[in-house]
Amino acid sequence: MGLLLLTYGMIGLLFQWATPLFETPDEIWHVGMAAHLARGGSLPVQRPGEDTPWRQEGSQPPLYYAMVAALTRWLRLPLDDLEAVRLENRHPSPGDASLPANKNMALHGSWERFPWRGAVLTLRLWRLFSLGMGLVTLLAIYGAVRTLSPWHPRRALGATALVAWNPMFPFVMGAVNNDVAVNALSALTWWQLARLWREGFSWRRGLLLGLLLGLAPLSKLSGLALWPFAASVLLALGVRRRVGLRDLLLGAGLLYGLAGLIAGWWFLRNLRLYGDPTGLNVMLEIFGRRTVTIGQLLSEGRGFMWSFWAVWGWFNITADPPVYMFLEIWLALAVAGVGMALGAAGRRGEDRAFWAGSLAYTGLVFAGLVRWTSLTAASQGRLLFPAIGPIAAMLWTGWETFVLRMAPRYRRGLLWLPAVLWMAIAWIAPVRYILPTYSGPAFLTALPAGARVVDATFAEHLRLLALQPGRATPGGSLRLTLFWECLRPTPQPWSIFLHPVPTAQPVEIPQIDRHPYRGLFSTTDCPPGFRFADPYEIPVGRRSAAPTVVRLQIGLWDRATGWIAPIRDGHGRPVDHLIVEAGKVRGRAPSAPAFSLDWRVGPARLIGVEIPEAVHPGDRITVTLYWEVEAATAEEWRIFVHLGDPEQPPRLQHDGPPAQGDLPSRWWEPGDRFADPHPLAVPEGFPPGTYALWAGLYRPDGERAPVAGPHGERPPWRAAFLGFLRVAPEEPLRAPSGPSDDRAP
Repeated sequence: MGLLLLTYGMIGLLFQWATPLFETPDEIWHVGMAAHLARGGSLPVQRPGEDTPWRQEGSQPPLYYAMVAALTRWLRLPLDDLEAVRLENRHPSPGDASLPANKNMALHGSWERFPWRGAVLTLRLWRLFSLGMGLVTLLAIYGAVRTLSPWHPRRALGATALVAWNPMFPFVMGAVNNDVAVNALSALTWWQLARLWREGFSWRRGLLLGLLLGLAPLSKLSGLALWPFAASVLLALGVRRRVGLRDLLLGAGLLYGLAGLIAGWWFLRNLRLYGDPTGLNVMLEIFGRRTVTIGQLLSEGRGFMWSFWAVWGWFNITADPPVYMFLEIWLALAVAGVGMALGAAGRRGEDRAFWAGSLAYTGLVFAGLVRWTSLTAASQGRLLFPAIGPIAAMLWTGWETFVLRMAPRYRRGLLWLPAVLWMAIAWIAPVRYILPTYSGPAFLTALPAGARVVDATFAEHLRLLALQPGRATPGGSLRLTLFWECLRPTPQPWSIFLHPVPTAQPVEIPQIDRHPYRGLFSTTDCPPGFRFADPYEIPVGRRSAAPTVVRLQIGLWDRATGWIAPIRDGHGRPVDHLIVEAGKVRGRAPSAPAFSLDWRVGPARLIGVEIPEAVHPGDRITVTLYWEVEAATAEEWRIFVHLGDPEQPPRLQHDGPPAQGDLPSRWWEPGDRFADPHPLAVPEGFPPGTYALWAGLYRPDGERAPVAGPHGERPPWRAAFLGFLRVAPEEPLRAPSGPSDDRAP
């Protein structure tokens, strides 16, 4: 047991080292509540719509915060600079593990590095205090299981191991969160109820139970599940020991009278302030209500199960798929073993109290959680931790029963295998999953090959040195990297926006707003001369046109005020909008031209064309070319379409970049196919007749690309023949006709 507690403490410290401040569920607001009390504030009155550092946590029972505040005042721990280190991420995405960025709820910087000072030191000590309550929880679980099953000593150690080595337990119990208090008090109450069952009622035991029953709901409302559970234990005890009704009522009066004296004031206060003794009505108004169906709740079951064991951060950091495969297989076998063990307990009777108590209390906590998550988004397995002791005891017993029944020859190796695997995952998780999620940017020594120089300065605070564009296919992600240099820290944390620029071809790119470096980096902690890479993964919609170039407008802004930083280019000139080519959507546009061609024009092949059959003077038409790229090129080719004799000045023409600018030639890759529309305006009075159409490529200096026909012919004017356009005479104006008599009945 000593080694078990030691490993829990070491794993818990590892989780605390890897997890930055405020990056456990709701910690940023639990800290706000505890700091308010530590600074001498009174219990807040919750008002929906009012922005406070504690938000919905101001509706929580106050015991945990009061303990932390008392510890802070007793040790005279500093909190003066709390607001300077408690910087909220203004673009968070809690609960979505699929997103590569904005997994954090706070911004992080040099102030969190060791050695800790000021408020950072205080918050780290608060976390250690919470971790210590986890030790109390483990000791209580061990004592409860050992008391309920004295003939199964391995069950107590195994159940405690499943709790201590559950990778979520040291993560949650090492956080600033009132969960740690209710989890510890629930385990202590379960232990004392087990002793009451085994050793009988005494006034001393009754006073201790009454104290625990009063403190538990003062930590969190889920502690109220202990009240009906304790009542059922008292009732069963009276039946079993034939305790008289008078003694039973006196014992219950002692327990619940003391519990009511301890916790009753809180419920009366809520009733007076909010018209609800629990205060949940105002908490839901602040946190947000939802309406959910049974089907939706069932669909959240898998995530709920995973998050009981291995989902970290703000419910958005997950493990590798084999971890969850192991979890589901092991749980299925353990639950099968629970069924076997229940059958054996029913026949022998020695384990009836263990199973009845474990199932009853777990069921009460689970029912309360289902009710809560039907009112608001709270399908998180950690909220079942008040019953983690009974759950672990049942799973250990089920697994043990399954192994002894199905594989007795291998019991020595199999019995402890799940617990040991969970311990290994718990050791690995902080380093493999959590630490990389919150790691900040490293100093950039040199720009990588392929980076494109930008050199734009934003309000004399940051300079965008260059970018490395990405490539993606429809339905994929475009990887773009920006390279920044800090000139001086900003007064407030600035955000970056990447806004898609509309193009002729539809490209489904979302607008991105976040703080630099995956949303983690605060520009207030940007030392002069610091250079860093800022990566982005931009989703590209499946219906996006391809191939095409993605253009983005880039800017820096202060979300709190809406102020946008002015921009200067590398020559010091002001820039209204910084627009860059961020990457390319790869693919081959479907080509079904009316007429097929086979002209090789420089690095591309002209494979088709669409020409109107006939036009009239005054019409506006479009000639669409279809190209297939055969070789990459560094030239900035432009495309021309000319009407008339190729050896004479064109009668009509249109020149422009490929695909109306959506696919510049520097982005061409072998195999690209794209449509290239060219508008032509036929002026009034244009002579009727049949005219030849020609097309080709030319460089900015006017030099045309060489042209080769399907039979190897090379026209000296370096233009590919497209076909003929017939310009019909102008249609004479007709007088309007009168009403027809041939109308339908």
